[in-house]
Amino acid sequence: MFTYIVEVDPQLTLDDISLAIAGEEATGAEFQRVALSFHENRITNLVTFNDLPPGKRPTPQILFLAEKAAAPAGKKLLWAGVILVSGANTAVKAYR
Repeated sequence: MFTYIVEVDPQLTLDDISLAIAGEEATGAEFQRVALSFHENRITNLVTFNDLPPGKRPTPQILFLAEKAAAPAGKKLLWAGVILVSGANTAVKAYR
């Protein structure tokens, strides 16, 4: 297993960020965290994933919500922090 980083467009909506990260997980990776970082002359979202063994996929699908949104029933808090959503710093939580 190895760790790798993917840039997620800071102009995306929160729903689209959830879809982008879920899409990466569909390739056999597992979300670990997001960090704001300076990359290629701009501040952006850099998402860290762990590569999973062949045939493994994390379930259920990851869901990102605004920090103040109610926790979804039956979901466990996975990560919380600040990311760029639609170009603005936004406090969010990730659930699975």
